[in-house]
Amino acid sequence: MSTATKITYLNTAACGLVNEATRRAGVSLYEGFEQNGSMHAEHWRFNEQDRIRQHLADFLGAPVANVAFVPNFSWALNAVAHALKGKKNRVALYKNDYPSVPEPFRLLGFDITWIDTPDGFNVDIEQLENCIRNRSVDMVVISQVQWTSGYKLDIAMIGTLCKAHGVLFIVDATQSLGAMPVDVSSFPVDVLISSNYKWMNAGFGTGVMYMADSFIEEYPPVVIGFNSYTMRDGKWVYEPSVRNYEPGHPNMFGLNLMEAAILQKNKLGLAAIEQHNHTLTALLLEGLKELPLSLVGGYDMQNRSSIVVLKDENGLGDLLKQHGIIVTKRNGLLRISIHFYNTPADINSFIDCVKTKYL
Repeated sequence: MSTATKITYLNTAACGLVNEATRRAGVSLYEGFEQNGSMHAEHWRFNEQDRIRQHLADFLGAPVANVAFVPNFSWALNAVAHALKGKKNRVALYKNDYPSVPEPFRLLGFDITWIDTPDGFNVDIEQLENCIRNRSVDMVVISQVQWTSGYKLDIAMIGTLCKAHGVLFIVDATQSLGAMPVDVSSFPVDVLISSNYKWMNAGFGTGVMYMADSFIEEYPPVVIGFNSYTMRDGKWVYEPSVRNYEPGHPNMFGLNLMEAAILQKNKLGLAAIEQHNHTLTALLLEGLKELPLSLVGGYDMQNRSSIVVLKDENGLGDLLKQHGIIVTKRNGLLRISIHFYNTPADINSFIDCVKTKYL
C-alpha cells in the first residue's frame, strides 16, 4: 500500500483511534514527571485518581465504591475465576466467544456447559435460557457483543432472568463499552469487565471492572493490591473490596487517557454514538445486499452491533488493503467495524471498492 493512499479506518473492533485531546491528557501527565517525579505522582494519586474514578462510576451508572481500574479484561476475569473456584463450579459459556472468556474456567477445571450457535451468528438464546431456568449452571459468563460476528446480546433480559433464578451473571463489555450505553443500574449484572483499547478509544494498558456488593461479599477476592488497604490512625488496615483487583502501581498515563475518552463520549452522548453507528451499519448492509458476498448473519439489524463480518473470498481482503481500507483479516473472514468517527463517505468507499470486484 502506497504511503499516499488515503486510509479508511473500519477496524475499531481491533483497536480504536485515539484523538488529540485524549493523547494530550497522557502526555501532559508525563510532562509533569520530567522535573517533579514523585511529587507529581503523589498529586495524581491523592487528587486526580478519585476524580477519574468518579467519572468512571458515573459512566457505568455504578456507585464509586463498586468500580476498579484493572490492567485489562483477561487479567481481571482470571482473578475473578480464582475467587469463584471451589464455591461455584458450573458455568455456561458461548462456544465462539473470545478465548479470554472461557479459558480461565477451562484451565481451572470448571464444569462447563457450552452454548451453541445455530448459524455462526445467532447465539442459541433458548439453550441459554433453559440452563438458567433449570438452574443447571451456577453462572453465565459471556460477551455482550461477539467479536467474530458482531452479534449483540440482550443483556438486560439475560441479567433479569439470571437474577430471578439465582444464577450469577458476568459480562465482557470489551466490544460494547464506548459504542453503546452500558448502565449497570439498568440491568442486573454481578460483574462487568472491559478493556479500554477498542470502542473506548483510550489506548492499551487499562481496563475497568464493576462488581456488585453481593458478589464481593460472597466471593471475596483472592488477589491483593495497594488499594486493598486504608490508613486508619497511622496504620494500614486491610479492607477487601473490588479495589483488591487494582495493581499496586496504577497506569496513570492510561487512566488519564481513559478519563479524556469518557469526557469525549459524554459530550457526544452514548445514545447518539450508538444511533450513528447503527445508521452507518445499516447503510453498509444495504449497499452490500445485492452483491455475491457471504455475510455472517442476515442483512437486517436484528441483534447487530456495528460489526459486520464477511467471508474473505476471491481476494477481497487483499483488494481492500490495496485501497487503504483497514479491516480485520483473519481465519478466512473480514471484520468491518464502524464507530463514531466514521462517516457515510467511509461506508461508500468500502462499498465502491467491493463493487469493483464483482461488477
